[in-house]
Amino acid sequence: MQYQPVKGTEDFYPEKKAVQSAIFEKFREASKSFGFQEIESPAMETLALLTAKSGEEVKSQLFTLEKKGAEDLALRFDLTVPFTRMFVTKQKAMPKPVKWFGISRMWRYEAPQKGRFREFYQLSVELFGSDKPEADAEIINLAVLCLKKFGLDEYDFMVKVNNRKLLEGLLLQSGVAKEKLEAVTRVIDKKAKITDDEFVKQLLQEGLNQEQADAIQKIIAIQGSPDKAIAEIKKLSLGKESELGLAELVNVLRFVDSKYVVVDLSLARGLAYYTGTVFELADRAGKFRAIAGGGRYDNLVELFGGEPCPSVGFAIGDKVLWLLLEEKGKLPQPALGPEYFIIAVNDEVRADVVRLVNRLRSKTSADYDLLGRKLSKQMEYANSIGARNVIVIGQKELEAGKAKVKEMATGKETEVALTDLP
Repeated sequence: MQYQPVKGTEDFYPEKKAVQSAIFEKFREASKSFGFQEIESPAMETLALLTAKSGEEVKSQLFTLEKKGAEDLALRFDLTVPFTRMFVTKQKAMPKPVKWFGISRMWRYEAPQKGRFREFYQLSVELFGSDKPEADAEIINLAVLCLKKFGLDEYDFMVKVNNRKLLEGLLLQSGVAKEKLEAVTRVIDKKAKITDDEFVKQLLQEGLNQEQADAIQKIIAIQGSPDKAIAEIKKLSLGKESELGLAELVNVLRFVDSKYVVVDLSLARGLAYYTGTVFELADRAGKFRAIAGGGRYDNLVELFGGEPCPSVGFAIGDKVLWLLLEEKGKLPQPALGPEYFIIAVNDEVRADVVRLVNRLRSKTSADYDLLGRKLSKQMEYANSIGARNVIVIGQKELEAGKAKVKEMATGKETEVALTDLP
């Protein structure tokens, strides 16, 4: 029997892992340039923590663990929840704002499809301790930089932005009862994946009438450039909550490059803990699922036992971004092989070759043959692993203290003193 990866997971052989590592390194560069510090949390958390404010859909997607002790445990589905738990533990001791990021593996039990796996990686960025619009913009601007790091620009992707206070306030103005807001928001979150008829049907199933469903369709149809969309929003009947949300939205957008921004009132974000700004990064052509998403969650710290603390963050997965970069011809192509491959002409010089390789390894990457093969086979192997330079060492080279360095990409050979090698 030949075993395969579990459904919804994948193996990363060296070629693929090198690409993933290059993507993650861009994430790290961007995050650190904004002053965020890298942290890590356990893969498992208590079920009580993960379900405290996650929404019904996420609860149904959790990978729960077989109970072996007193607590029910599950694998994390994102990093916002565990990072918030970590923040609460040391909340009083840390200067604010706290700016953290992490790149880790997540798990969600959902139907595998293109760009969606049951096991996946994410960059998660969290900012604790600021309720200022600049903090929301900081998060959005970092998400934009993460994509710009790969050479993507405003013609490749956009930032869809909304505000949950604005959306929920407009729903209340449309006659939606407060206790139905979460359920109706979940339906709105699915709008892009279902037909208009199915959308209305699901709203009616939540207890809304046709007039309310029509009003909601009118609201969520508003989208466009910030100036255009905000002008349309101001024409609606705004209550206190939606006016507050609109003011927050306008303030945040002051600090974000408008050429990337589309205000989209259909954007809800499915997680129940969002309280203000919500946003997603999407490809302009609309071919893929959201590349990244996040928003403000001012109640989560208090929910997890901390002092009230405003918070905002986002996550970007590797799967959809990988597909977009592939389509745009911008997927990183890192070199796999060593900088130098040293070939021993015979067994007599092998010890000298090993000493040379070990010296090179203190400054760069170097390798040599471990199977005792003939020169031609060693050369074939060096080529197959992508070695960038090959040096053949025999007794003659050792006595002269010089050898030819062959650049494999061009075939060019340059004689150098062995002492001049890195």
